[in-house]
Amino acid sequence: MKEVMIILRPKMYFKTKKALVEAGFHSMTVKEIIGRGKKPIQYDMDKENGPIKHRLVAKRLIEMYVRDADVDFLIETVVKINQTNHAGDGKIFVLPVKEAIRIRTNEKGNEAII
Repeated sequence: MKEVMIILRPKMYFKTKKALVEAGFHSMTVKEIIGRGKKPIQYDMDKENGPIKHRLVAKRLIEMYVRDADVDFLIETVVKINQTNHAGDGKIFVLPVKEAIRIRTNEKGNEAII
């Protein structure tokens, strides 16, 4: 079982969510976040000082818990929608999950996330 953290542009969230649901990935947690990658982004123009480089920009974070066998398909789905070959396309992090327990039924492991 894995936790998959997907950071992407806010404008790509709805397309990504639709693609994930169509691919069979329904359970997710979504947060509005701010952050940045390696490069500062020139985002606004100040009439007196020229371009303003923002340190942090708006992003969306999608967190999902999936079976090991589904991780590659999930990644392919996200990359297919979000890859523009420009800085800021996003990041995907995959982390191991030791255990999951559904409180309502006490199901454990993969059964708790399906």
